[in-house]
Amino acid sequence: MRKGLVYYTDGRLEQRLFDLVVAQLRRCANGMEIVSVYPGAGAVPGILQMHRQIIEGLETSTANVVFLCEHDVFYSPSHFAFTPLCEDTFYYNVNVWHVRWPDGYAVAWDDCQQVSGLCASRELLLDYYRQRIMQIEHEGFNRHYEPGLKQTVGGQRVENWRSEYPNLDIRHGGNLTPSKWSPADFRNPQYAKG
Repeated sequence: MRKGLVYYTDGRLEQRLFDLVVAQLRRCANGMEIVSVYPGAGAVPGILQMHRQIIEGLETSTANVVFLCEHDVFYSPSHFAFTPLCEDTFYYNVNVWHVRWPDGYAVAWDDCQQVSGLCASRELLLDYYRQRIMQIEHEGFNRHYEPGLKQTVGGQRVENWRSEYPNLDIRHGGNLTPSKWSPADFRNPQYAKG
């Protein structure tokens, strides 16, 4: 089983932060293939563009298993030590802290399932994202980013896992999703547990 990384960016990250994240990702890859996807000329940042970049990276990758990697997450080497057990399952690393740039204020909550912590079979991811883009183009975006959770397009399975050390999701003010710094920031308080 060959593991690889698909790294995608909207190109709007502060250069110093971009350099830190990329350097850490290279250290963590430990010989795994890294496919980097940058926005094309005239690309409009947003969820549809992000999905298209993920597909481009997945189509370019030669790995059997892919970790999706976002430009504003500082990954722990222990994140990439994980190996999926099943080809029909999306695996979410829920050991993640959200860190405010540049002051370092940080929060975490249980079961934080997000695309930046996703690992799965390349074919499963390709199937999902191809269907999801068609769905968004026909019905519009419905706020759900994560494959296999609230938004399924094929009834896939989902499992959570925890890396030995957390990934740090850097909240820099230009993130695609809003930051949550207290339980009041959650639409449903049950998701703020932990």
